[in-house]
Amino acid sequence: MTVICNATPLINFAVINRLDILETAFCQIVIPQAVYHETTVAGFPGSEFVLQAIASRWLQVRSVSIIAPNILLKLDNGEREAIALALLTGEERILLDEREARQVAQSLGLQVIGTLGVLLLAKNREIITQVQPLLDAMMDNAQYWVSRTLYEQVLRQAREFID
Repeated sequence: MTVICNATPLINFAVINRLDILETAFCQIVIPQAVYHETTVAGFPGSEFVLQAIASRWLQVRSVSIIAPNILLKLDNGEREAIALALLTGEERILLDEREARQVAQSLGLQVIGTLGVLLLAKNREIITQVQPLLDAMMDNAQYWVSRTLYEQVLRQAREFID
């Protein structure tokens, strides 16, 4: 199963050294050039894991030469290129976290899943045994922001929330 990925989900899993979750869940992930640049810049924590994944070939980088005008300019380069790449390749699934980018992708008929959705998918497929330690690590180490309400909702879905 192939999926297009934007930077934030890739960063969240790379920073905690758990790109294996993405590899196991999707087998093949494709990122546009802008996401490659965003995730491999000097000093980015976890960039070495992104480079290793590319060297292993389950994470591939593709150039995007055409971006349709209906992909909003106020999205960042990685988001625009990821959505454009999904449309150009015919891949219907895309990993995106940012609300506006998710809305644009959905309006164009793409199936969107974010970091939290990947964690739940991984637990449901028994790729991981618990969501909470990974989510906590992402929040602590990758500065991934999740509201308290959403945090609790995800843990309830994962059957890990204790009142």
